[in-house]
Amino acid sequence: MEYSKRDANILSDAWKESNEYMSCPKCGKDMIISQIDPINSSDENYISFDTIIECSSCSFKLRSESFKVLGGVKDFDLKKISIGSWSDSGSRASLDYEHVLDYNMLKQLKESGELVEFLIVNNHVVEIIE
Repeated sequence: MEYSKRDANILSDAWKESNEYMSCPKCGKDMIISQIDPINSSDENYISFDTIIECSSCSFKLRSESFKVLGGVKDFDLKKISIGSWSDSGSRASLDYEHVLDYNMLKQLKESGELVEFLIVNNHVVEIIE
């Protein structure tokens, strides 16, 4: 499954519009994310899902790949985040992604050391699942 940089930018922009919900880039209404089928990959320590992201109101729809990672904020800046997590063998791992998350929320998570689940779509961290 191939994704264009344009698709990643559309997804990124959709999440940036609102702090709570992903907003449709066409009409501004709430988006729905549905993880459909698992995608098996022996290279990763998580399960990826074929994912459909669609507007609850208009016809806007994107097909994507998503997964969740449990970990803590190791480091971040305005564009990138480093997540401290674990490999499937149990050793520590550092995972680096672009993100669309609130800077102050990341600062608070880093200071607390709290473990959270990160939703990653097209290699962009787009949401914290608590």
